[in-house]
Amino acid sequence: MYTIDLIIIGIFLAISLTIGLYYSKGITTFKDYAVGGGNMSTLVITISLIATTYAGGILNSRLDGYYRQGIYMLIMDLASPVSFYLASRFIIIRMKEFIGDLSIAESMGKLYGTSVRMITAVMGIIMTIAILAVQFKVGLLIVTSLFSISKQYAEYYTIALALLVIIYTTLGGARSVSVTDVYQFCLFSVCFPILIFTLLYNSKDLLVNWQKFMTMPQFNLLKVCTWNDALVSVLTNFIWHSVFPFDPARIQRVYMTSVQQAAKVFFKSAMIRVFFPLLFFSIAGALYMGGHKISSHQSVLNYIIHLQYFPGMKGILITAIIALLMSTADSNLHAASVLFTNDIYPIVSRFNASSYKLSLKVAQISSGIIGILALFIVLYTTSVIQLMNKAVHFYVPAIAIPMIMACFGFRPRPAAVLWTMGISIALTTYRIFIQGQSVGQKDIFYSLLCSTFILIITNYLLPRKPNTGWVGIPDDNTVQLQNQETKRWWSSKIKTFQAVCTKSYWDNIFPRSSTTFIASGIYFIIYSSILLCYMNQVYGLSYIYWYIVIMFIGTIVTFYPTFHAYKKGGNRFLHGLWPILLCVAFFISGITYMKLSHFSPISCAFFIVNIGLSSLLLPYNIMIFMLFTSLFIHKWIPPYISLIGCKELITIETMMGLTILLSCLVYRYLRNENHIKLQTIALIRIYEQQYALASLHNQANWNRLDPTYSGKVLQDMTDLLNPYVENLPIQEFQNKLYIFTQSLLKRAKEERTFTLSPQSIHKVYIEELILKSYEMVRKLDIPIQLLLKKQTKEKYLLTESITFERLLTINFWWWYKYMILNYSN
Repeated sequence: MYTIDLIIIGIFLAISLTIGLYYSKGITTFKDYAVGGGNMSTLVITISLIATTYAGGILNSRLDGYYRQGIYMLIMDLASPVSFYLASRFIIIRMKEFIGDLSIAESMGKLYGTSVRMITAVMGIIMTIAILAVQFKVGLLIVTSLFSISKQYAEYYTIALALLVIIYTTLGGARSVSVTDVYQFCLFSVCFPILIFTLLYNSKDLLVNWQKFMTMPQFNLLKVCTWNDALVSVLTNFIWHSVFPFDPARIQRVYMTSVQQAAKVFFKSAMIRVFFPLLFFSIAGALYMGGHKISSHQSVLNYIIHLQYFPGMKGILITAIIALLMSTADSNLHAASVLFTNDIYPIVSRFNASSYKLSLKVAQISSGIIGILALFIVLYTTSVIQLMNKAVHFYVPAIAIPMIMACFGFRPRPAAVLWTMGISIALTTYRIFIQGQSVGQKDIFYSLLCSTFILIITNYLLPRKPNTGWVGIPDDNTVQLQNQETKRWWSSKIKTFQAVCTKSYWDNIFPRSSTTFIASGIYFIIYSSILLCYMNQVYGLSYIYWYIVIMFIGTIVTFYPTFHAYKKGGNRFLHGLWPILLCVAFFISGITYMKLSHFSPISCAFFIVNIGLSSLLLPYNIMIFMLFTSLFIHKWIPPYISLIGCKELITIETMMGLTILLSCLVYRYLRNENHIKLQTIALIRIYEQQYALASLHNQANWNRLDPTYSGKVLQDMTDLLNPYVENLPIQEFQNKLYIFTQSLLKRAKEERTFTLSPQSIHKVYIEELILKSYEMVRKLDIPIQLLLKKQTKEKYLLTESITFERLLTINFWWWYKYMILNYSN
């Protein structure tokens, strides 16, 4: 190993320790230690969750699996993102009653009593210690194999690495763990693009290797989809991995947030994690396309690490592995210390933890002891992988099944849960310790099914108690909110799809400025003329007409604003013609010129620039559709030119093209942001104008509405009755008119109010106006959620629809501002 590799590893470890110790400041309560104060951002918790999921041995196992199993491994690996997505949609959103707890054992104890809480905590600690031991074992194996030193010295390095993790986890708790996970995950993510780029860049015959790669059975989609024992085994593993295991380290992220934020964390984690199986698959493909042949007895990771394409490559890969094992180790160590302090220590010692200082001290001491215990297991155990499988076999059927069922509203009596846990643990103990069987993934899946049946059967065999069985969850507002948001999301997507077929959609795409036509046309002429010089001479005569077509399009577009028939808004024919011209000029011609120039750097650069410019003139969905359609149809359009190596594409020209592409995307983003601000200003201006017009209308008729004017009329009527004041009835009537006059004058001192015209009041549908106002506010990029609960049977309201809609919009707006202000304070 070179000195630069050691420097990279040393710098990484030093920065990890520094970040962990820095964010340990301010940890004064056990709650801060356990859940980080509950004020961490969604992004930090999301990245921390992903980093916790990918353990230290993930690179070794996944690279071997993808290289040798191909698409089969890809299908199995996609099950984990599916489990996160299902958890976010159906489980996490139903855990509102557990928010505020500090561990999964506390939640189980809240439902089923102290005994269940104790068992959950013990099983959780056993599982976290097993996972922690696996991470330290991976570190030991890496040090032993790569540094070429004796096992004794390798153990010293492993102890130092373990102590580093224990120190910042013990002192900083949830906050240090989450922030260091973000740093470690970023370093891990950088490893993939570097590795793929390096392997493809150094490939010698990319096209031939690609053809061989596609003929391999494990990478051929048609052969993989054939029904056989291998596919059955893959689908079985997919189903098992789709079950969320409720392991302590990952479920601890739920207790750090609100239920809505936790659902977003798991949903975003699922979406991000979809890319990692594809990246692993790409690495395997890059190895084959680079001509690398790895024997079945050799580890793929070990082979890659010993590739010396550039100095520091080995250090980067080793650092990525260490980052993975550290991010998983610290999360499990933190979860184990929380389980002991919060759920075992108060019960065993019969101590009511009223002093937070004592609780924090106990948590830190237990964290150190658990970490050292896991380290001893590593040093004196040979097969820690089998140890982890056994721990999962004990934990998931006994703990995860009752918790999942509780989230769906099945609340059995505590005795049924205890029976389920006891039977599940007894069966696992018999299989592992008496029969001496090794534990596989299928065994855990069958145990899950068995535990589910036992829980349901014991619940109905035992005498039933009130509020047991399928009783539902106490507060389903979050579920209703999610269902309504899903319905609105599908409704908006359907409306967006329908809008493409409307006249107004294409009308909005058509440029209103003559400058856009002139600039576009000039660009078509210039770039077509430049690429004509790079066209291969063989295609000069055959494809000269294509050049003439692009020049003709550029000329027509440039001079279109000068035509006598030019209209600023265009017509239906031009609205449909404009996107077609852009597709031909930007995409079809760009791909054609690349093929005619045999993928010269300047033609590739112009094609990249074309993509960026098209993003300024077309919506993203239309642009992407045109791009992929053009790429698809060019397979059957001559000339038939093969792809070139990546080494030929990496030039100064293509880098400049990518820079322009990014600049266009940034400009479009800023333009959209500015457009939203202008929409907000226009909305406020419209409301102000409507109020001003109503005020002018009232002012013009104020003489008839003003109480002062009415009082003067009554006073004149009273004065006319003075000659007849001797008549007692008239005198009484005159006094009443005087009293009424005084009341009108008193009313005149009050504020003038906004009045409605009786002709404008009619029956409106309440929910439709509420959703219309809600969508108006959402279009202004205000992230609010609206839960409609029909607490009244009335569906219609007699009101003025514009004023009612305006009132709802302003209320939604100011509610969001109020929530942001309170959150910032």
